[in-house]
Amino acid sequence: MASRSRGLLLAALPALALAQPAPVDIDFGPGAEDRAPPVADAARRAGTVGLRARSIRVEGRWAEGVDLGLATCDVVTPENIAAAMETLAAAITRSPAATATLVRSAEAELLYVAVDFDQSPGSGGECGEAARTVGIVFRPYHLRVSLARIGNNVLPVPRSALATVYDKVPAPLRALNPQFGFGYDKAFGTVFSLSLDTDLLALAAPAGPRRNPLDAHLQRVQSAREGFHRTEGDLAWRVRQGGPVLKELRLQVAGSEGREPLAAGERSYRSGELGLGLRLAPAAGLRVALDGAWRESRDDTTAAPVPAVRSETRRLASRVLVDALQPPGEGFLRGALWHEAADADGGGRFNRLAAQVGYARELAFGAGPTWGLELMGGAGRVSAGAPAVERFLGGNTPGQFLYDGADAPTLLQAPRGPLLRSAGLQQAGLAGQRGGTRYWQLNAQLAVPVPAWSRPLIPDEPTGLEDAQGRPVGLKTLLRRQVDVSGPSMLAATLSAQGVPADEAQRQAEAALAEVKPAVHFLVDRASLFAVRPLLLVDAAGLSDGADSARWLAVGAGIGVTVVTARFEAGVMRTVSGPAIAGGRSAAFLRVVFQNLF
Repeated sequence: MASRSRGLLLAALPALALAQPAPVDIDFGPGAEDRAPPVADAARRAGTVGLRARSIRVEGRWAEGVDLGLATCDVVTPENIAAAMETLAAAITRSPAATATLVRSAEAELLYVAVDFDQSPGSGGECGEAARTVGIVFRPYHLRVSLARIGNNVLPVPRSALATVYDKVPAPLRALNPQFGFGYDKAFGTVFSLSLDTDLLALAAPAGPRRNPLDAHLQRVQSAREGFHRTEGDLAWRVRQGGPVLKELRLQVAGSEGREPLAAGERSYRSGELGLGLRLAPAAGLRVALDGAWRESRDDTTAAPVPAVRSETRRLASRVLVDALQPPGEGFLRGALWHEAADADGGGRFNRLAAQVGYARELAFGAGPTWGLELMGGAGRVSAGAPAVERFLGGNTPGQFLYDGADAPTLLQAPRGPLLRSAGLQQAGLAGQRGGTRYWQLNAQLAVPVPAWSRPLIPDEPTGLEDAQGRPVGLKTLLRRQVDVSGPSMLAATLSAQGVPADEAQRQAEAALAEVKPAVHFLVDRASLFAVRPLLLVDAAGLSDGADSARWLAVGAGIGVTVVTARFEAGVMRTVSGPAIAGGRSAAFLRVVFQNLF
């Protein structure tokens, strides 16, 4: 049998540093500064010092062929193992997540590299002589936390624990950052999606100095039914700001076109817009987005036997969106308010107002996997003189209010009606399948943990280290201290090296890490590498137009699965009270998204 030991190299990379800090070894206890790094202790305890390496393997994405400075049949020493770990850590952190993209997106990342020593006898002649050898496996783990897009830190948004050797990633993936997905809506059908994101300035000068990005985004969602589809694209110039509150100015040009179902027919549309936005950070764990846009659209609607109707609309749209970690590291609160002042077909003026709030929290009861709770509520109204296509219809929605990025089209535009997952997209209406001028919604979802169906993202393994009181330090504790103690110190040192006075450098470092600490604590303590959880769902929604009103109550069940970089949700909802819905009273839903491909 093979015996295994493990050494650790830890690196915390704060995003706001303008230069990349090197990985560091972390140790605790009296005289720690004079002790060998953890990997050296692990190698000595394993009895591998002085043996030859019969095999060297790196587990990770695109990790084959990375040069660690350690070759097969080299004599194993604590020094060359530690050097190989540092080389691997440097290769991983050369990704945009640790350099330009980190600076632009305000992210931080947590990296640790484990090494296993396989002391099974082997053949005895791997290195040309009959001698004992050892197999070496490097296993890097990698976590990212966003300071700008707080919603990205909330599970079950997928993330990967596998590290990527960025230099080995195929160039098209590095340049375009593709994301794939598929899903199902009762009215829209089975859909497949592809999105591409890139910084055009980085493409033009990949080795040039960092500058404000010119981000291009393109997404296509294609249904297998009736030719339904959505195409969205935008070009956004982001001017990063270094002030204590103002973080970003954004100028955006966007366009979209699509064909989608309505309660009594279908709708085809084209739109274009010019938008401005501000991103503010009034306090740690709090982000505010202020957006305005001039948007023009053309809608063609059909509802047999009524002839097709064309509506051309110009509108001035505004939005306020607030993201907050509340309580820190445990819950995520998002609220948004939209307003549109519009002119349809040159004469019909109308206003739209909508508000939505959502809360997601992972609830821990004991040491096992967490329960997942999501709550949402919303309401809206539109002027009675608005065209029929501008009225509200209930049903499933194309996006996820709690988890979509703040700049996603699904969040920049006002909701088109209440969320009612027992109905397909825009299928719940008033008598005659007409839309309402007012709506409200209440939604709840509970994910029930099954301990046997989950594994922790970070196992609480022994590290062989002791604290100042002589108590063993586990891996989770080590990682928490990395962020709490070493992270601010590293960032402060980097800022000081760039000319920032020591006191100010320490203040800036502690302020930057104050946002990331709660999220990292949750990822270290509670996050799952994979988790399968039954879902319980309840939706309540209402529509009215002054003369008529309708209310629906729907309940359902499903299953939610998170596996490394994929999030899967599926279930069935049934309307238990309320008027008839186009397509029936029950609907299945399915959503799968693959992201963080590297």
